[in-house]
Amino acid sequence: MAQIPTVRLLILSLLAACGGGGSDEPGNPSQFSLSLSDAPVDNAQKVCIAIAGLRLNDDSGTEQASWSVLDLLPTDNQDGCLPSGYTLPTSSNGAPRFLYLDLLHYQQGDSFALLSNTPLAAGSYGQLRLQIEDGRSNTLDGAGRPHPSSYVVDANGNTLPLEVPSSELKLHGFTAPANGVARFQLEFNLRHAMVLPGHGNYYKLKPNGVSLLEVGTLATLQGDISQGLCADDLTKAGVYLYPARQGSALAYLGLNAPSSDGGPVLTTRVQAATDSTPAHYQLDYVTAGQYDLQLVCNAAEDAVLDSGSSDFIPLLGSSQLGITVDPTLSNPQQLDFIAAPAP
Repeated sequence: MAQIPTVRLLILSLLAACGGGGSDEPGNPSQFSLSLSDAPVDNAQKVCIAIAGLRLNDDSGTEQASWSVLDLLPTDNQDGCLPSGYTLPTSSNGAPRFLYLDLLHYQQGDSFALLSNTPLAAGSYGQLRLQIEDGRSNTLDGAGRPHPSSYVVDANGNTLPLEVPSSELKLHGFTAPANGVARFQLEFNLRHAMVLPGHGNYYKLKPNGVSLLEVGTLATLQGDISQGLCADDLTKAGVYLYPARQGSALAYLGLNAPSSDGGPVLTTRVQAATDSTPAHYQLDYVTAGQYDLQLVCNAAEDAVLDSGSSDFIPLLGSSQLGITVDPTLSNPQQLDFIAAPAP
């Protein structure tokens, strides 16, 4: 069982002076929950992150609350990330320096709770910071070859360090309501966030592929895909979710383009048909809004590049345009692809 969080909060009058991160109702805290999840990623067997702690800052960057490794809910058996012959390094107080989490365990609607209904002073918080060790400069304890703390096992079984700039991810903040619930999800969309530079020595985790989402506003999109689409070949296909074009001339682009320039908000690969199920897809943790949903026949050729530029052009196989996502009306929302786009 996790220890009671040792949350460090500044005096409420100081919080009011700095304009955020506190409350004038100290007896009415919010209940804060935070989970982690991942959208499916290509070409990886493990993506193990070494989580060293969590912080909340006010709008000026001053720390208002923090949780150490011992305050966070632990994974079972370090989520299978601790290799044989190695041990977790410890801090000066003898506590483990981090806890392990394999992001690939938390896909297709599954998630892992780091905090659950933890009391938090009501008020506005400017930034959430998740501390993750940079695997290039941090290693496990053991007598063998140095092993990175945060790492990726690729499709060929090679272990490479995972770069996390400054050893933390910086996300936007939120408001914790008095006598209310603040439930959030950290979504690691690794198809958008993880890149292998040209040198091939380590993977990079790009912060713009990680989102802090309010759980109550999230929906799941799912659907079946007719086998005859994409010229009867769905092996390379994916489903891309774009902001609704609503008649604009903005092109549909790939993973390297930000959504404001034509890139997708979320993507997933098509799951192959079996004897009992048709080909299908699932997009989790979609925020409410207006979208265009596209079946992309050549999605397997799309990848995030370290240069940030790509000549990838999606080959569209079918479309669902101008859809409205509202989890209060329908969740999950069924959207099938049954016909090729009009010429």
